[in-house]
Amino acid sequence: MSNQPETTPTELAALRVALSGQYAIQRELGRGGMGIVLLARDERLDRAVALKVLPPALAEAGETRERFLREARMAAQLSHPNIVPVYRADEIGGYAFFAMGFVEGESLGDRIRDRGSLPAAEVVRILREVAWALAYAHARGIVHRDVKPDNILLERASSRAIVTDFGIARADFNPALTQDGYVLGTVHYMSPEQSSGDVLDGRSDLYALGCIGFYALSGRLPFEGTSPQAILVAHATKEPPALRSVAPEVPTALAAVIDRCLRKHPDERFATGEELADALAKALEHLEHDVRDVGGKDTLNSDDAMAVWRRAAELQAEAAARLETRMRANDTRALAAPQELSGDQGSNNATGAPTDAYRLRDVEAAAIEAGISQRFVMLALDELRAKPSGQALAPSMSPRRERLTTRLLGTAQRTLSVSRTFRAPPRTVLQSLGRTLQGAPWSLALRDTLGGHPLDGGVLVFDLPAMADANYKWTYTRYGVYVPQVRVSLSAVPGDSRSCEVTMTIDLRRGLMANIASWLAVSSGSSLGGGALGLVLGKKLLALGGVALMGPMLGGAVVLGGITIASVAPMYRWGLRKAEGELLAALAAIDVAMRAFDIFGETPPAVATPRADAPIIVP
Repeated sequence: MSNQPETTPTELAALRVALSGQYAIQRELGRGGMGIVLLARDERLDRAVALKVLPPALAEAGETRERFLREARMAAQLSHPNIVPVYRADEIGGYAFFAMGFVEGESLGDRIRDRGSLPAAEVVRILREVAWALAYAHARGIVHRDVKPDNILLERASSRAIVTDFGIARADFNPALTQDGYVLGTVHYMSPEQSSGDVLDGRSDLYALGCIGFYALSGRLPFEGTSPQAILVAHATKEPPALRSVAPEVPTALAAVIDRCLRKHPDERFATGEELADALAKALEHLEHDVRDVGGKDTLNSDDAMAVWRRAAELQAEAAARLETRMRANDTRALAAPQELSGDQGSNNATGAPTDAYRLRDVEAAAIEAGISQRFVMLALDELRAKPSGQALAPSMSPRRERLTTRLLGTAQRTLSVSRTFRAPPRTVLQSLGRTLQGAPWSLALRDTLGGHPLDGGVLVFDLPAMADANYKWTYTRYGVYVPQVRVSLSAVPGDSRSCEVTMTIDLRRGLMANIASWLAVSSGSSLGGGALGLVLGKKLLALGGVALMGPMLGGAVVLGGITIASVAPMYRWGLRKAEGELLAALAAIDVAMRAFDIFGETPPAVATPRADAPIIVP
């Protein structure tokens, strides 16, 4: 994207008037050297579209206008699931524009800038889909010429990679760098032949795709410099570093594919996009051992797989029940009942794995297919990780003890979750979350991230601090319901890419035995105290009328012990409400910090000194 300022209200107003009755403009999505991209609604077909508009000032230049119209014509010829479709190209009221499909999600460039280097399996999937799209275009004589991360869109709903911006495709001009210094293509991804102004074919795009793979896997570019000319010269004359020399953790087979894409001579690269996609598929076979594992294994036995499904369904059912209660209270809209996965359904799910060994990816996929959110699967898998090696994820208590615990504590609730929706992009919310929760006075210590990056559905696991001062914020969570950790997840709000929901979850099962033990101790103390009181009363009665002492002692013990046991349930539920309040207060603090940062450029001052063992991590 260029450094041009965002569309002014006057510009938007003029566009709205010009396109009125056909497109309802909502907001600007971005802009570059070839125009402004706006989110709009096609009023005739009632669908969201992305409008690429060439401002009148630029349209006056014949070459620029022709290049813009050529983009529309080139893209309109292509119909492929991994290429953004073009619906219409036209000129109205002095504005040349074309309407294309709106992809709700983010660009690959945004993802890498937000998360750093990406997992190898994810990179392989994206590169393969882009390779298929380029192969389709190349077969029709169209070379993209500007393949870069910002021109690869990642659809949020399906994670599909979609290529866009054929703005200089099949260009008839050379060299790559014009007299005024405008670069036709992005220098960091230019092939040697494009840098030199030579004739191009599809293998030039595959070189650019290799640069993207290098960047996505290592977090750095093959060639970097202070000027476009220096980078162009490096592409044309210097050998790129081997991928594993800068990112040794990249699997050898995958690194070899990327290195071949970056060969100087086109004949030494892959001949077609299909050939590159096939090579990536073979490299993917070597990544099977890199899937998330449990206890050093990449499979689960049937009992553990069943337990993960059941626990994930239970977590989701509890969350849905709380949401339903809240929605009924607000009387705003109906909530569809959650889908639960029974043991029989889980055992018969067609994962393709043998019944006594389930790959983790299949366990996750089966649960998600049954309607269970990924974050609940991650939570269930985390509980399995916490078990000693070889110990199954069986219920922590027998059914009989579970019923007794429910009766004693007055609730079958085993998970407590609270959520809050923030009117900000997920990246911004994550930054505020990291600053707030790891700083004073909350002082959470990041332990782990489950299931990938939190912006991709992963779950953050934080350790609660020990009580240190009078401003301690976790009294009832840490010492009331005896929970040592809190899990935090982010999820996009459907239909609103600029909002984000944050959910904080605690596993109450970890503190059940501690609660029961503490109340049994209190009950025993009460019983002893009641017995002592009965003994005193018995002595008084003995002096009066010769009554035996055993009766009053037992009576006093039973009465006070019974009163104590009867108070367990209401006191525990009271503790749950207080713990819920602490979680809600933490979410509110994130919101306050985010608004303060927007206004003042900094978070509110800390009210206490952070713990030395709780590093502050700002994503």
